[in-house]
Amino acid sequence: MFHTSLRFARPRHPLARLAVLVIGVLAVGVALMLGAIVLALLLAGGALWFAWRKLRDGMRGSTAPPVATSSVIDGEFKVLPQGFDRHRAR
Repeated sequence: MFHTSLRFARPRHPLARLAVLVIGVLAVGVALMLGAIVLALLLAGGALWFAWRKLRDGMRGSTAPPVATSSVIDGEFKVLPQGFDRHRAR
């Protein structure tokens, strides 16, 4: 089991318990709102960056590689000797 030396005494008075509950709920709410703000800022920054990049690439012309129009794949190959075992060659 996990044991800690930090012990928080629960308040005995009902109003003090209510105050602790309200403060805890407010703390969680503030943390969620800050997280939502950070997420919104990241999304807005990413959208601006994407739009800026598209605008900049539009000014320069497309940097995308040319698209192949035929179904031929260009490549090289090497003919191996008869009976070649690639597992034994290592």
